[in-house]
Amino acid sequence: MTAHPATSFFSASCLLLALASCSAAPASSEISISTDFEGGCLAKVEKMSEARFRCAIPGEADHEGRNRQASWYYFRVDGARGRDVTVVLTDLKGEYNYKPAPACVREDTPPVASSDGKAWRHLDRIVVENNEATIRFTPDSDAFWVAHLEPYTASRLDRFLDGIRGSPGLTIGEIGKSVEGRSLPVLTISQALRGDPPRLPVVWLMCRQHAWETGTSFVGEGAVRFLLSDAGQSLRRKAIFKILPMMDPDGCAHGGVRFNRNGYDVNRNWDTADPDSAESRRLMPEICAAKAAIRKDPGCLLTLHNQETGEWLSGSERHREIAARFFTALRDRSTFDPSEKGPRPPPENLAPGRYSVYEYLDRQQDLPAFLLEQGITQGKKLSRLPTAQDRREFGRQLIQVWADVALGN
Repeated sequence: MTAHPATSFFSASCLLLALASCSAAPASSEISISTDFEGGCLAKVEKMSEARFRCAIPGEADHEGRNRQASWYYFRVDGARGRDVTVVLTDLKGEYNYKPAPACVREDTPPVASSDGKAWRHLDRIVVENNEATIRFTPDSDAFWVAHLEPYTASRLDRFLDGIRGSPGLTIGEIGKSVEGRSLPVLTISQALRGDPPRLPVVWLMCRQHAWETGTSFVGEGAVRFLLSDAGQSLRRKAIFKILPMMDPDGCAHGGVRFNRNGYDVNRNWDTADPDSAESRRLMPEICAAKAAIRKDPGCLLTLHNQETGEWLSGSERHREIAARFFTALRDRSTFDPSEKGPRPPPENLAPGRYSVYEYLDRQQDLPAFLLEQGITQGKKLSRLPTAQDRREFGRQLIQVWADVALGN
């Protein structure tokens, strides 16, 4: 039977009106939290209500199941654009050097957030009490990223290295592989003129021994950019700069904290890790590779680190005068904001397997070596929470000061 034309027109009109109504109705998508991307890190995620979540920070312990630290989280919120979201982070307390340690997530270390995963800003709504941190935010995008600090992943380093390849005086090499087989890159920057001394002094800069300390990668990037600039040409002619930009790429990929994938702290065990031992190379390939590289090209070394608050420069058992000059120059010529009056005195006794890189090089190799800690909270000089650009600018300042001190200027 053939439908009446008027009936067909009426049915079609109703269908179009219904479809238009459906498309015009606001969609209320379900809010979700995920970490399925490079560097992402959360443990159990529990949805308490439509826009309230309870999320555990997994933390990371060493090969003995000790020294757990919970100082890294990084997650994405989907489907929450324009809606108020509350995330309660749990299990904050940890242990440091075999002693109970206060929480690393605090009210003066607010998280950063991004609407595109590229541009980051600090959030200001965080409350910490009873081993929990409560964060509140209103995403302005369908996908919204939140992290302890601005992330600096291994792939981000790869993009940086690709962008500087071919620069005058730059050679990009590899000192070895990580536990999971990732490259441990080394940047050699030097541009000696004809007639220069055949052997220039070697100046080492080490970044990212601990995966959560992303600020050190930005400092390293700033230092490298300066060395490769026209302004850095005079330094390239005076020394051989060796930059280790990422000592724990596995941790950076997995959202780790301070241990390699076998549970060894990349800034401890420098006295016991043996590059000539197959077992050491299996358990601590990152340390063994760096020790072998420094043994091949000995020189002075600075390793960069982040902590929650306060900034300090290590002292030296064998090179105290250099430490004093370095401290004064950093204080006077950079945004280094020391919380101590001078270089931190070296510890009198160190247990086997607890030597950091600077302690090992200073005491057992008689090389000038130092550790620089920078806080992630607001300091006096910046008068704000430090940003990635602040770290890059400090890297530009730092490498000039470090080069002058290392070269005896």
